[in-house]
Amino acid sequence: MTEHKDIPTRYPELRGKVALVTGGSSGIGLATAAAFAHEGATVIVASRNERQAKTALKAIGNNDSVSWVACDVSNGAAVEKLIHTIQRQHGRLDYAFNNGGSGGRSAPVASTTEDSWRKTIDGYLTSVFLCMRYEIPLMLENGGGVIVNNSSVDGLRGYPFPGGAAYSAAKHGVLGLTRSAALEHAASGPRITAICPGWVDTPPVAAYMRRGDSTGAEIIRQTPRGKIASPREIADSVLWLCSDAASFMIGSPLVIDGGYMA
Repeated sequence: MTEHKDIPTRYPELRGKVALVTGGSSGIGLATAAAFAHEGATVIVASRNERQAKTALKAIGNNDSVSWVACDVSNGAAVEKLIHTIQRQHGRLDYAFNNGGSGGRSAPVASTTEDSWRKTIDGYLTSVFLCMRYEIPLMLENGGGVIVNNSSVDGLRGYPFPGGAAYSAAKHGVLGLTRSAALEHAASGPRITAICPGWVDTPPVAAYMRRGDSTGAEIIRQTPRGKIASPREIADSVLWLCSDAASFMIGSPLVIDGGYMA
C-alpha cells in the first residue's frame, strides 16, 4: 500500500518485532498489516482466501518481511497450527491484532436460525478466544507482548439496523473477554486491549453504501464527523495501542467512531 511510503516511521520499538494480523487480506486488517510493515515489523497475515491474500501482499509492496498463513480463526486446530507456524518460523510473537471474523446470515432475533447464530458467535467471538488461547502462551515465552482485539461500537450498544443482534452480542462478548483476559495478565503482560470502530470504509460497509435505499445516508447521519473512517485511520490507532506510548492501556477499549457514541 503505497500510501505509507512518504510517511515517516513513528514507533521504533516495533522494528524487528513479530506481528500477527488476522483477517489481514482486506479492509482494516490489510491497512494494519501495511502499517506494521512500514514500521519495520515482521508481519504474518492470516486469512482464509489465498487469492485475496496474494492481492493483499502485492498491495503492501515488495516486502520480504510480510508473509501469509492460511487460517480459519473460528477453528481451534487451525489457530493452533497458525501459532505453531509462527513459533517455528520466528520463535516469538510480540503483537497480535485479532481482527478476523465472519458470521451467519443476518436476521431479526425472532427469525434467526440457530445455525446462523452459532456461525456469528463462533466467527466473531469464539475466534478471538481461540486466538488469545494460543497467542498468550507464546508471548509469555518472551516476556509479554500486546494483543488488540477488534470489537465495535456495536459492542457498546445495540445494532442500529434490524438483523444485527447476533453480531452485536458477539462484539459485546469480545469486550468482556478482552477485559477479563487483560486483568489476568495486567501485572506482567501481555498487555491486552481492544478497539471499537464505528463505520469504516471496508468492503461490507462499501456494499451498504452502494445500496439504493436510505442505508448510506443513515450511516453518515449516525457519524457526527460527517464521513466514515478510512481503514488506515483505524490501523493508526491499533499501532498506537501496540506502541510504548500506550503502555498504560489495559483492558479498556479505544473507541474510534467519529463521534458515533458521543
